[in-house]
Amino acid sequence: MEGYLRGQIASMANVNIETLRYYENHGLIPSPIRSEAGYRLYSEEVLVRLAFIKNAKSCGFTLKEIRKALTASTASSVSIADFVALIDRKIEGINQEIAQKEKTKAMLSHLKSDLQASHKAPEIQELLDILHMKS
Repeated sequence: MEGYLRGQIASMANVNIETLRYYENHGLIPSPIRSEAGYRLYSEEVLVRLAFIKNAKSCGFTLKEIRKALTASTASSVSIADFVALIDRKIEGINQEIAQKEKTKAMLSHLKSDLQASHKAPEIQELLDILHMKS
């Protein structure tokens, strides 16, 4: 029997053993086969799935979305349109976050300018008024 032990696969994928257990319990990776001695043996496919999960998480996908993608990818009727729509929604969410961050950055820049122009430390209420006016 070939395969990697739990500690080996976790180390190779750079994930915690508890994370590996969680992914297994929640259907993100297949249950491993057992050796004659009863040890869990994980396949190379699990290593690939773990890399996919980590990359998808870093792109902002939830575990629920990742599970759905993994399930769909093993089904015979994979809908590329569904994956594209999911990616489009992620991109739109990122664009909204960027717009909000730009608005916040502009507000803070104006606040900084206002404070520097006044040459005095503002009172708390003045700061609140300035922040309220800029938002």
